[in-house]
Amino acid sequence: MTRVSTFCSICSAFCGFEAEVENDRVIAMVPDKDHPMSRGFSCSKGRHYHHMLNSPNRVTRCRKRVDGDWHAQDKGQALDEIAARLRKLIDAHGPESVAVFCGNGVTFKALTMPSVHAFMQGLGSHQIYTSLTIDQPAKIVSVGRHGVWAAGGHSFESARVLMLIGNNVLVSGLHGPGSIPGWQPGALKQARKRGLKLIVVDPRLTETAQQADLHLPVKPGTDAALLSGMIRHILDQDLHDAAFCADFTEGLEALEQEVAAFDLATTATITGLQPELIREAAEMFARQGRGSVSSATGPDMAPHGNLTEHLISSLNSLCGRHNRAGERVAGSLLTPDFPPIAAVVPRELMPETLNPAANTRRSRVRGAHQLFREMPTATLAEEILTPGQGQIKALLVIGGNPALSVPDRAQIHAALQELELCVCIDGRLTETADMADYFLPASYGLEKTDMTVFNDIFWGAPYHQVSQPVVPPPGEATDEYLYLAALAQRLGVTMSYPGGAIDTADPPSPMDLLDLVFPAGSTRVSPRDIAAHPRGQVFESFAELEVIPALEGMHERLRFMPEGVAEEFAQLRASLDSADDEGDYLLICRRNPHVYNSMCHEFPQAPDDNALFAHPDDMAAAGLASGQRVRVCSAHGEIDATLQQDATLRPGVVAISHGFGGKSGGTPVNALLSSNESTDRYTHIPRMSAVPVSLAAASA
Repeated sequence: MTRVSTFCSICSAFCGFEAEVENDRVIAMVPDKDHPMSRGFSCSKGRHYHHMLNSPNRVTRCRKRVDGDWHAQDKGQALDEIAARLRKLIDAHGPESVAVFCGNGVTFKALTMPSVHAFMQGLGSHQIYTSLTIDQPAKIVSVGRHGVWAAGGHSFESARVLMLIGNNVLVSGLHGPGSIPGWQPGALKQARKRGLKLIVVDPRLTETAQQADLHLPVKPGTDAALLSGMIRHILDQDLHDAAFCADFTEGLEALEQEVAAFDLATTATITGLQPELIREAAEMFARQGRGSVSSATGPDMAPHGNLTEHLISSLNSLCGRHNRAGERVAGSLLTPDFPPIAAVVPRELMPETLNPAANTRRSRVRGAHQLFREMPTATLAEEILTPGQGQIKALLVIGGNPALSVPDRAQIHAALQELELCVCIDGRLTETADMADYFLPASYGLEKTDMTVFNDIFWGAPYHQVSQPVVPPPGEATDEYLYLAALAQRLGVTMSYPGGAIDTADPPSPMDLLDLVFPAGSTRVSPRDIAAHPRGQVFESFAELEVIPALEGMHERLRFMPEGVAEEFAQLRASLDSADDEGDYLLICRRNPHVYNSMCHEFPQAPDDNALFAHPDDMAAAGLASGQRVRVCSAHGEIDATLQQDATLRPGVVAISHGFGGKSGGTPVNALLSSNESTDRYTHIPRMSAVPVSLAAASA
């Protein structure tokens, strides 16, 4: 038995592990106590990661559907046939008839997403969809509208206060810049000892909220109103950073006018909180001087997500929570070696993923905006079902399960069945694969070269890790980028990366491809220098970079009232006036610590059901009991679920985990959600949280 240093890539925490290997088989995943970032921390999913490789539901041979049944097929033959069918569709309907959907299984992989973009750009199609726009596109919208501070925000280590909206980092590894690190949530305990103040906004007294100084059990869907009230109170009490706002922001007077209606009493009525609690939270955040407010997916999935995220950015800027000239900050490794600057990044220098000017494509069915160089997943089903020029005819699904994860279950199922060609590249037969024409087996994280690229701005330290394959992939399982290169070669498509094009007939090794993704001069440290350290490395020479003053000509400002925000305030006010809650309860999402959305359900501790949780007082009033099957009805659909009590929930709120149903057991929450119910004019993300529902005993 040998031990190999690696990391878990199920989520973006990238916790360090030592994989125990015997006869080319991973038999255990041991948290790495010497890992520079996670220091021995792991969640149960990481400790069971190897079960994904060895699971009975693993598929390692190519398959083709014939007369409704799967049949084994030679990989080369399968690729020939797929390419031929793609070519026929492209010739008949154009390259934009081909789309790709990438799920959580690959969005954090270092080589897959760059290769998807290279393949689709060579093909001439902008039809890229991912899980990013399912649950939190508002974060990208906010950055593009408000602007980017070149020197970054306050670090977690320097923070004296944190405000978390929907974050439950003690259960979920999702984290934002300056927030509690998902790879080391125990750091919260040490930060509390040094005096960190913690404010948690969540309809449930979560594991993280139980550690807070203040818990605000807000009514779901009213986060934007709460933030508006806090901003008004901070301005009324002159607690904002007036000097920073005068020097580096614009539109404050217009923002002040929009929040004027949200006095403490009004805000309290809307949010269901006590005015004194809102006042205390606003003053605690403003007076501490350092630290930030951040959010998780829940606020983005609820109504008014774009406005909520914009007000989060605005609150941070209003209180000056940005690094200034003369301060020392950690530099990220995958950016050019240039000092951090105390200025707003000019629009023309923003990364294409974040710059609205570089995302000009629009959906042909609803006018939804391209975002992060992707199209919004909320429109995917309609793009497949709506006839006309640009209709999607073929879909490559890579590491994803849209049948289970995309809202409006009936619509996405109808769309997948309508496709003329559907190809799944995955390690297991998902609900989506059940509707596919071909299945190409993919290698998993421990079977390929990977790098912690996604965390470049999130680490808060000049750190990265490259992991090499721990074991070889079984059977025909192949890295996703090699499948794309094989199809590109058969289609005569060029795949170009920042460092140049590849020979699709003889694709580069993973390390050579990393060199093309991050060519010389584009990063402070090369991937090969990082790979020289099996556990990764904190490059101390970039740990304390001095922030320099703005360079001549850097005059852009952070925007409190960019395009669209006034309309979103009007929309918020209209929704408050209409009081459109049509159910007895508001349904929110809830993380399960043992699964990751539709992934990890084959792990030993994964539950086979996603219970619906409700407050015991609500259950008693409705005459319902724990363990009882109940019918959950929304305006769009209905599901049956097993009821469980949870006294940590705000009364009137029920909670359930998404990503269940079908092969995973449990019930598919996307059956309750309508693709047409949205408050988002940019990506049309449906209402996925704060959904009005009613409960009744299920029929026997």
